[in-house]
Amino acid sequence: MEHDGDAEAREKLQMRLSRVIGQLQGLQKRLKTGGSDCLSDIQQIKAANNALWKVAEAYLEIHLNECVRQNKPAAEIQKNLQSVIRATFTM
Repeated sequence: MEHDGDAEAREKLQMRLSRVIGQLQGLQKRLKTGGSDCLSDIQQIKAANNALWKVAEAYLEIHLNECVRQNKPAAEIQKNLQSVIRATFTM
C-alpha cells in the first residue's frame, strides 16, 4: 500500500532524476557539436554527479520508510541497509 507521501516523494525523485538526465544530455550535445569548454564541462559533470547522489539519497529514504512502514523485521532492514551501504561505497 502506497501512502500519499510516497507518491509525492517518488514524484520529486522523478523530477530530480529528469534534471540530472537533462544536465547530462546538455553536456553530451556540447561534446558532439564541439561547443564544449573544459571548465564548464567539468563543473557540469560535478553538478550532475552531486545531483545523482541526491537522487540516491532520496531513493534510499523512500525505500527505508517503506521497510519500516511494512513492519519488516529489524534484521531484514539491517541487512538491506548493509547491502545499500556496501553498494554505495564500494566500486
